Amino acid sequence: MGLFRKHDNQKMKPKDKVYMDIIEEVNNCKSKDLEVLLQKIELELEKKGEKDKELLSAKTMVTSRIAVKNNSKN
Repeated sequence: MGLFRKHDNQKMKPKDKVYMDIIEEVNNCKSKDLEVLLQKIELELEKKGEKDKELLSAKTMVTSRIAVKNNSKN
């Protein structure tokens, strides 16, 4: 019983599905691909022209992982 376990019986809105896909992509991204993913997220933010909380959360997660990766090299 995980805190973030997916529940099939819950109805997901299309926007929630997109958010879950973004989170899954961030979590499964290899360290070497984090920069590319960050650029992809930033492009999506520019396209929307408005603040998208889900994309901003994903950007924060990716930048945090990049910082941890870079910090562990030192």
